[in-house]
Amino acid sequence: MDKHTLATIIQEGSKIVSSLLNAYPLIKNSSSLPSVKSTQIKENGSVISTEDTIRYQRREISKELLLLEKHLQQGCKIDGKACDCCEKHPITIEALAQESMGMVNDPVFKDVAKWSRSITSKTTQEAAASGDYEDEYPRLAIKARELRKSVMGTDSVEALTNNEGGQIDG
Repeated sequence: MDKHTLATIIQEGSKIVSSLLNAYPLIKNSSSLPSVKSTQIKENGSVISTEDTIRYQRREISKELLLLEKHLQQGCKIDGKACDCCEKHPITIEALAQESMGMVNDPVFKDVAKWSRSITSKTTQEAAASGDYEDEYPRLAIKARELRKSVMGTDSVEALTNNEGGQIDG
C-alpha cells in the first residue's frame, strides 16, 4: 500500500471516529464531571492535573506545528528532493488535538484536528514530489503558524520551552 492510500485511509477513519464521538459523546453532561482536583494522578510523589496535561499538550502540538511550518516553507523538500518530513506531523498534531478534546472543551483543539486532517494527503512524500501543492505550501505554513499562536496564546517560541507547571519528562 502506498503512503497516499494510507494517508487517505487514516484521514477517512478519523472522520468516522469524529462523527461517532459527536453523535455518541462519551460524557453527555459535562456538569457531572469531577473537578480537576479529584482527577489528579499521583505518580512518584508528584501530581499531574488536567491543567498540567493540557499545558503539556499545547506545547507538544505547537512544537509539531512549528516543525510542520518550517517543512512547508521548504516545500516539503530537502535540497529540492521530496522527503517524508511533512507527512508525519499532521497525523501527530491531529492525534494530540483529539486527545486534548477529550480533556477540555476548547474549540482550538477541534480546529487544529480538522485542519491537520484536511492537509494529510497534501503532505505525503508523493504529494511533495508531484509539485501539485507547491503554491499551496506557503499558505499552509502561514496557517500552521496562526494555529500555533492560537494553541499557545502567544507567538513567542520561548513559550514552547517553558518548563513551568506541567512539564512532563519522558
